[in-house]
Amino acid sequence: MHYFSSVAESAVRGYHIPWFMYAAIILALVGYAIIEAKHSKHDHVIKFKEAVHWSVFYIGLALAFSIPVFVFVGNQAGAEYLAAWALEKALSLDNLFVIGLIFTTFRVPPELRRRMLNYGIAGAIVFRLLFILVGIELLSRFEWISIIFGIILLRAAWKTLEEAMNEKDHDAEKEADVANMKIWKFMTRHLPIHNKYDGHKLTTIVNGKRMLTMMAGIIILIEFTDIMFAIDSVPAVLAVSPDRFIAYSSNVFALLGLRALFFVYQAVEDKFWALNWALAGILAWISFKMIAAPLGLHVPVGGSLSVLGILLGGGVAISLLFPRHRPTSK
Repeated sequence: MHYFSSVAESAVRGYHIPWFMYAAIILALVGYAIIEAKHSKHDHVIKFKEAVHWSVFYIGLALAFSIPVFVFVGNQAGAEYLAAWALEKALSLDNLFVIGLIFTTFRVPPELRRRMLNYGIAGAIVFRLLFILVGIELLSRFEWISIIFGIILLRAAWKTLEEAMNEKDHDAEKEADVANMKIWKFMTRHLPIHNKYDGHKLTTIVNGKRMLTMMAGIIILIEFTDIMFAIDSVPAVLAVSPDRFIAYSSNVFALLGLRALFFVYQAVEDKFWALNWALAGILAWISFKMIAAPLGLHVPVGGSLSVLGILLGGGVAISLLFPRHRPTSK
C-alpha cells in the first residue's frame, strides 16, 4: 500500500506557473466573450466558410499558447499541454455529434445555434474547472482512483466502438433516442419549460405565468450532456497531465474553438467516418495508462502524443482513402 501511495503522490504533481500565464487564460476568456457578444447582437446562420476561419483562428490561438508554456514552464509541461489539448479536441467530436442531434430533434432555428452553443461553452468552462479540481484531489488522496478512472474510460471506449460498428443506424432512430432521454423527461417534469421558442429569450410569459422558453430548456440539456461527457474526458486529460493549470488551460482552449468546430463538423462529419474508430482506440489507450499507472508503469508524454497523432491521423487518412457514401433517400 505504501508503494501505491508513493506512486500516486508522485503522479499528482504541480508545475511552477508564472502569474502572467493565469492572466493569459483570463485574457483569452474575456476576448472570447467580447467577440461573441459583438457577433451575437444580430443572430445569423453561420456559413461553412465563416466557421472554418474562426476554427483556424482558435486552433492557432491554442497552439500559440503552447509557446509560453514551453518557454516559461518547461518542455514536459508544453508537451503535456499539446497532448491534453489534442485529446480534448478529439473527444469533443462525440459531444458535437450529440449536440447536432439535439438541434435537429428539437428543430432549433439555425440562427439561434451560435448563441446556444456559447451558453453551453460558458457552462462547460465552469464545470470543467470543478471536475478537474475534484479529479486531481481524488488522485492525490486515493491511489486506486486511477484504476476507477481507467475503467470509466474503457467503458467509454467500448461505447464508442459500438457506435462505430453501428454507424448505419437511421438518424430518425437516433433523434428519437435524444427526444426520449431521461434527462429531458426529468427536466420537463420538474421545470416550467414552454414548448416554443421566443426569439433568443430565455423566459416568456404564458397565460400569465413566467416559463422557460424552449431555447432555455435546450441550453440546460446541452449543459447536462457536457457534464456526462466530462466524466469521460476529464479523467482522460488527467491521465496526460495531472497538473491543474495544464489540464484546465488545455480544456479552455479546446472549448473556445468548440462553437466554430461545430459548424465545420456538421458539414464534414460524414466524410470522416473512421474517426469514431480512432476515438475508441484513443480512449482504450488512455484507459490502459490510467490502470497501469498505480502499478508503476508510466508512459512518457511523448509516447502518448505519438499514439494520439497516429490514431487521429490514421482515422483521417483512412476516411479520405476509402470514402463511404450514405444512400440518398428518394
